[in-house]
Amino acid sequence: MMNWYFKASDKINKSYWLKSGSYSFLSRVSTTLFGFVNFYILIRILSKDDFGVYVLFFSVANFMELIKHGFVRNPLIRFLASSNEDDAPKIQLASLYLNALIGLGEVLLLVLCSFYLSEFWAAPQLKSLFLIYILSTIALIPINHFDIVQQAKMQFKGTFFSNFTRQLGLFLYITLVFALGWKIKLDYLIYAQFITIVFSGLISYSYAQKYIQISGVLDRKWILELYHYGKYTFGTNVSSTILKNVDSWMLGKILSPAAVTIFNPAIRVSNLVEVPTDTLTSILFPQLSKRIASEGKGIAKHLYEKSVGTLTAIMLPMVIAIIVLAKPIVFFIAGPGFDETVPILQITMLYGLIIPFNRLMGITLDAIGKAKTNFNFVFRNAMINVVSNLFFIYHFGIIGAAYGTLTTYILVLIYGQFYLHRNLNVRVVGILSHFLGFYVKVFSMSMKFAKKAYSKS
Repeated sequence: MMNWYFKASDKINKSYWLKSGSYSFLSRVSTTLFGFVNFYILIRILSKDDFGVYVLFFSVANFMELIKHGFVRNPLIRFLASSNEDDAPKIQLASLYLNALIGLGEVLLLVLCSFYLSEFWAAPQLKSLFLIYILSTIALIPINHFDIVQQAKMQFKGTFFSNFTRQLGLFLYITLVFALGWKIKLDYLIYAQFITIVFSGLISYSYAQKYIQISGVLDRKWILELYHYGKYTFGTNVSSTILKNVDSWMLGKILSPAAVTIFNPAIRVSNLVEVPTDTLTSILFPQLSKRIASEGKGIAKHLYEKSVGTLTAIMLPMVIAIIVLAKPIVFFIAGPGFDETVPILQITMLYGLIIPFNRLMGITLDAIGKAKTNFNFVFRNAMINVVSNLFFIYHFGIIGAAYGTLTTYILVLIYGQFYLHRNLNVRVVGILSHFLGFYVKVFSMSMKFAKKAYSKS
């Protein structure tokens, strides 16, 4: 489907989108499915308080990884894609150096988290979980580099198999514990995660080694280039993570970890709808950076309108179906005792129709060199979401977290489209044209297929 969509643009290499899209899509799907099955088991064998603690830990651990991605991934991809081959070894060494510094900072942050966040959320178990996760944080320093270098070279096969191994290992551990009827301990769960990360790193290295070029001399020029670009994408990712997780964090503080457990099934299902958006953004950024370097930023308008229009068209039927079937879906994934989650899910599903606009705006701004502007946008959005969630949670309880985040997304959507129209001439009419065009082409293809099947019969 993705290959067919981009075929209309004669300047885009078809094989790139087919191969990259396939591996990236499979990676996102496998991560989502493994995560869903793990969630399905854990929510049944852990108490609501323990499960809420695990969700809070996981959100912070994911926050740590996204911090590094913002500071390391986007700058390395952008400069490797736009610079000549002679500079590649210097760029990679400078990136690895900054990667290690960020890793050290994360270790110190985890130590602080182990003391302060465990008290903040009144969850003593968090202390040991954060300290154990330091092992994973150290292991991820080289592993992140292996993955990013492959993405910069527009190779996604290795990152797929690496990510699949990481997800499969944790899934097998949780499934084994469940099947044998053992009592699962959160500490052991984090140790198991570390072991799977190490194995995934070995696989990533086997695919990345032919692309790894490390200079023998650390070049201060490239350190500064990567740093000055990365400090904004770093800030963007921090703000974006706050925007995405503040609802759960504030529920844990204002109400309880058990409230996080009630809210989490809705977020899990909503994440399924984000798979197409996550897939496209991961493969679009390196290609967009490369094309802007060779053709100018005018191409950004075309790709933004086309990507957003098509993604929204793909997700609309899924959003409607899940809203209608919210009650049986919640019962299936979480079991009895989660009636409060049903209206929450119906609200959070609306996120899926807004996120493509905002997410693709972010990577477009990064690709045209406006990382600072993107940071300013996302930081402001995160602050709006903090205030919005604070207001709605205090007034409406658990469902207030969904009201608060949806309100933020709508405000962000309105202002974001105004900005893109003024600066890149992005038009809502253009997005709508691709939105409707997607259904027209799907209908046309369906009619041709039906006609061919009928003629054969």
